[in-house]
Order: sequence, then structure tokens, then C-alpha cells
Amino acid sequence: MCGASSCVSASFCSVRFTSCCLWQVLSLHLSDSNTYQTLYKGVLNMVIQPMRLESPNKLVTDYRAELPSIMGKFDFSPFRQESYATRLEELEARKFPREALVELLHKCNREWGADQATIHNIDKLADSKTVAVVGGQQAGLFTGPLLTLHKITSIISLASEQSKILGTTVIPVFWIAGEDHDVEEINHIFLPNRNKLKKFKWKQHQSEKIAASDIVLDNGLMHDFLKEVIAALPETAYTKDIHSTVSNIMDQSETFVDFFAKFIHFLYKNTGLVLLDSGDPELRQIERPFFRELISKQQEISQGVYGASQELQQMGYADVLGAESEDANLFCYIDGERTLLMRDSEGKWRGKADEAVFTEEELLLIAETAPERLSNNVVTRPLMQDYLLPVLGFIAGPGEIAYWANLKPGFQAVGFNMPPVMPRLSFTMLDSKTEKLLGRYRLSPEKAIASGVETEKIHYLAAQQQPPIAVVSEQVKRAMADLHAPLRHSAASIADDLGSLAEKNLRHLEEDIDFLVKRMEARIKEQHSVALSHFDHIQCTLHPENGLQERTWSIFSIWNTHGVEIWHELAQKSYDFTTPHHIVTL
Repeated sequence: MCGASSCVSASFCSVRFTSCCLWQVLSLHLSDSNTYQTLYKGVLNMVIQPMRLESPNKLVTDYRAELPSIMGKFDFSPFRQESYATRLEELEARKFPREALVELLHKCNREWGADQATIHNIDKLADSKTVAVVGGQQAGLFTGPLLTLHKITSIISLASEQSKILGTTVIPVFWIAGEDHDVEEINHIFLPNRNKLKKFKWKQHQSEKIAASDIVLDNGLMHDFLKEVIAALPETAYTKDIHSTVSNIMDQSETFVDFFAKFIHFLYKNTGLVLLDSGDPELRQIERPFFRELISKQQEISQGVYGASQELQQMGYADVLGAESEDANLFCYIDGERTLLMRDSEGKWRGKADEAVFTEEELLLIAETAPERLSNNVVTRPLMQDYLLPVLGFIAGPGEIAYWANLKPGFQAVGFNMPPVMPRLSFTMLDSKTEKLLGRYRLSPEKAIASGVETEKIHYLAAQQQPPIAVVSEQVKRAMADLHAPLRHSAASIADDLGSLAEKNLRHLEEDIDFLVKRMEARIKEQHSVALSHFDHIQCTLHPENGLQERTWSIFSIWNTHGVEIWHELAQKSYDFTTPHHIVTL
């Protein structure tokens, strides 16, 4: 890690990669955490602190540690600056469909309300020396969970950083996975409600197999849904602005992806962020030649990825792809529905449920004459992305890193190297109320974020019982059983059925004690309900649903209390990408 011990000169960029920015240079002389916090303060007075956080994903943990066994599944380490210099040389030697892509990106981003910074970056993409940092996500409702915004922050930050280090233009590109058709993953949001998360689900009915790019918004339903969401927010100085702003974006949007893209451009003005919809039919025309290559090299791709998956499982890693050697790794629209294809033993391509059957020649003809019918899956999407864009680096979430570890043979099959795959930044937003409650109960924010405070809540409640009710009740039960023993023995000596009745009598007495204990505990909870609600608030804020805040919380909860500028400011900062998590104190 780049710090006082390793960053001793300008040559520090050749060691394990971290941000080459002002706070690191100063850390040579001022290495304490106060320096880190102060330099991370911005106009909103947020403070960003690094936090160690163990990933539940073993592969991601080993990847961050750069274990040779797992790094062999990738072409570059994202944590070493020389990876980006080498990748840049590779990209300069390759050809990309820049002219056609620039034309399409101009059209789409203008329609989505892009500002001049974005348009300027799209223009730069026409230059053969311009490269991109890329990452993507599904088009979530109201931008989806916070992790989507954290990924965009990562893309913008790494692109800016590498542009300065490499002395070349590096633009941030967000790949909207508009071709995905799992509407159930994107049609809802969560909001805190009485210290628990409440799910709000958008009720527009859609086919299960229609891509997000093709979902036409029912404006009336969307406005009704927005009103329901706004009504669930506590009234603040920002609430009316949220309603009017989102309503305005909604009224200008035709499809689900339009709504998402316009929302993102609103949040990230003047950052130069470029958006690309992978479900755009016009993009398919640019992708046509590469679809043909994916079809022609299907066996090499599928068997290679399957082999890599088997190797990873033998190394003790989880099977995240469920890859099979006959996977086609392409979808085709059949009767209006996006259908996954497989390759059978005769070499024919067929729908997974036999919806249709194609010869290779027929599928190649579709790729040539109707490429809009085809789309990629998790295996071929990264390959198509690398065909379209000069990808200097890819920003990936934990799950993506796990499945990208399977993809090296797929890249090799089409003559590409994998780009450096950088773990995205991860944040938890800590508001002043929650921060004060942590201090009041002497709780560690790191512990609360990593594993919650349910155990501490139980300990707090137990400490209010002197002597502890559970201990006393068990003592009473044991004493009662001892006193009751002569009666049980006497009853049993008279008749077996009386012995059974005596045993039952003892159980009834114990149940009466249990009933009393429950009433006592309930009364104690009532007496300490305020304190217990504080623990529930901390849990809901920092470890909701027993996970990270970013996986469930919606933008509205933060916007409603701290304004919308926070996302823009976060994207303007430099970060140490080797740090697994950051706490943002607001």
C-alpha cells in the first residue's frame, strides 16, 4: 500500500497501485488519520475515513491480496500502475469502431440530457489515443441501490486519476445493462420505516423476458408510485425538491432506461460521464461483426470458460457461473421474448426450452441481417465491451470479480487480453444522528457496519436486569424441581399414571415461570424502548438486512436529509482503491 513507507519519490507509481494525489504526497510527512480526514473534507463538510472490511467472498479476498493462484486467472493486477501503462500500449495497437460509436453516443447522451462535459468526452473518443474506464449495472428504479452510484463514483475517480498519471485522455463510461430482462431485480426500492427497511415495488406489469431498454413507462403508474414513495419520507427542506425533480425527469422519459439515464446525468453534471445502453438496437448494428465472431468461436469460448470454472471450483472457490460446455452464451429474441440459447450435440443452436432451433449458418445470418435480435450474457458481455471500447480498466463489484475470474479463456479465444479489473469503491453514509448514538452507547462504527449491533442490543438489555432474569428463573426452576421431587416420587410409587401426572405438573409450573419471565422481559423492553429503538436505528442505518447499507438503501434516504450534491462531490475526490471500504460522515 502506498504510504509513508513506500511512497518515497515520484517512482511510487510503479509499486502496488494507489491514488497519485495530494493527500498521499502529504502523507509522507503527515501520516495520521486526521490528515486523511481533513484533506477529504469538501464543501459539504463530509469526512471520508478508510475502513478495513473482510469480504464474505473468498475469491475477492484472495484477489485483493494478489495471491498468485487467483491472479493467474486475470491478465493484469489492478493495484499496480504498470498494468495501466501496459494496457494503454495494447489499446493503442488495436482498432475500435470509434466513429460509429461516437455518433451513437452523441445521439443517446444528448437525448438523456448530457451536458457539455459529457459531449466533449464523447468527441474525444474519436481520437485513437483516448481510452476509457468502464463499469456497468442494471438500470435500477430511481437509480437502484446506492452501490450503483458508488460504482459510478469509482469509474469517474479512476478515469480522472489515470488520465493524470498516464498523461492521456481517459473518459468515464457507464455501461447500462439495458439488455437484461430480470425486471424483478430492478422494480423496487427500500426505505427506512420505523427503524426497519420497507420495500416499495413498482407495479407496472411486464413480460418476464422483456429487456429493460424495451420497457415503456406507464407515466400515470410511475407518478402514483413516486407519490407513495415521497409520502413515506419524513418532510424536510429537500422533500418537495425530490418530488418535483424526479417528476420532471419522469415526464421526459419514454422507457425505463431513459428514466435511469436522465437521472444519472442529473446527478453527475460536469463530470464528463458517458452513458451507453447495451440494449440499444442501433448499438447492435455496430456489434454485428463481433456477434459473428462470437458465434463462430462459441465452442472455444464456452469450453474454455467451463474449464476455468472447473479449475476454480477445484481450488475451493464457489461456482458463480454455473457454466456448461454446451452454453451458447447468447440470447436471441424469439416471438418477442429474450431467450437463452444452448448448443446441442449436433452443433445446432436452440432455445433452452426448445423455443426454436437454428443452424450456425442461420444464426450467422441473423447476426448479419437482424443483429438487434441478439444480445449477450455475463460471459460474452465483457468480450463485446472490449470490442466496442478501448477499456483501460473495468470497475467491478464483488460478484463481477468472481465471475470475471472465469473469463480469461473467453478473452483469449477472440484475441483480447482482459483489462485490469478494479474492485469498485464501497461506502457507508454515516449521518450525525447515527454518529451520536454510536458515541452514546460506545459502539464502534466499524463493528456496526461489518456485523451490526444486534448482539450489543441483547447485552444492553441484559445489563438492565439486575439480577439477570434468565439466571434467576433457572435457579428458581432448579430449586422448584428439587422441592417437587419428593412429590413426584410419592406419586410414582402409588401408580404409574400418577407419576406421569406429577411430571406434567412440574412442566406446568415451569411454564408458569416462563410466562412470568416473558412478561417481565416485555415490561423491561417497554421501560427501555427508547434505547432499544436507538440500537434498531443504528442497525437499520449501518447494517440493514444484515448487510452493507449500499446493497439496499435508496438515494432518496440520503437526498432527503443531506441534499443531492453529495454524489457529485464524492465523484470529484481521489481514493485509495486498495481500501475495501470507506465511511462517509455527513
